[in-house]
Amino acid sequence: MRNNVPIYFVIALFCASIVTQLLVSSDSQSETKSSDIFQSKSGIAVIDIYGPISFASPSQAFIPVGADAIISQLKAAEDNKKVKGVVLRINSPGGTVGASQEIFSAIQTLKEKRDIPIVASIADVGASGAYYAAMATDTIYANRGSLIGSIGVIIGNINITELAKRYGLSYEIYKSGEYKDALSSWRTASEKEKELYQGLVDNVYEQFLSDFVTTRKLTKKQAEKLAQGQVFTGETAQKNGIVDTLGTFQDAIAFTAKEAGIEGKPTIINLEDQPFKDVLSVWRDQIGASFRNMLTPTTTLEYR
Repeated sequence: MRNNVPIYFVIALFCASIVTQLLVSSDSQSETKSSDIFQSKSGIAVIDIYGPISFASPSQAFIPVGADAIISQLKAAEDNKKVKGVVLRINSPGGTVGASQEIFSAIQTLKEKRDIPIVASIADVGASGAYYAAMATDTIYANRGSLIGSIGVIIGNINITELAKRYGLSYEIYKSGEYKDALSSWRTASEKEKELYQGLVDNVYEQFLSDFVTTRKLTKKQAEKLAQGQVFTGETAQKNGIVDTLGTFQDAIAFTAKEAGIEGKPTIINLEDQPFKDVLSVWRDQIGASFRNMLTPTTTLEYR
């Protein structure tokens, strides 16, 4: 029994940490924070879009993370009548096309189902797929020095053919179709393969461009000029109609509360369905995988 005492102690400490996480609210940012589990007041929901955007595979997490967690919170806001407004806190370089598009769609669905203000607040970076998500909101805030834009699509691979020749390496492949090993690192792409993948990139880019034109009320000519993969500061982004207002996260909260008709300091509602996640510190943005992805070329279509 003595050997089990440390285990019980750890379990007790863990449970105490969870309770503390749930019950203790912070007013360090001049608002009251509240977990949805104990929520009694109406307020503003803050949803974080941090780090590279992607879906997690079942082997990477046992609770929703990444795009799944963001979409889950957006759907929770649809049914929670205490949520009078939503602020998306964005600090992300973008991510995969599918994940970015599903977040965009979830925001649009929330707008259709609830007549509440939905605001994006860009911290350091709101680029590519992250900006794509921001476009679905009613108003986009950014700091003067935030990095915004990088509107475009990318896909690629590493070509190691010369390295393989130098060291006498080879790779035998047996395939069912001409394009089955396209983007292989072991050979140079054929002209037909280059045409195929450039066509994919162009098609997805047109999807991004179309939503950019619609949401930001730009002409296609204006949009094409701003969507060549370049990055803007918050100031230049506002001048070009890419964001609406320059201001801090607190400014975005205050604006959203005013639009929602909330007087005084707004309650901040937490819509995450795993309130002990910060205690566990588990795979919030699939940190390890995301870091590797940022260092190497991608074989997945990405808004990044």
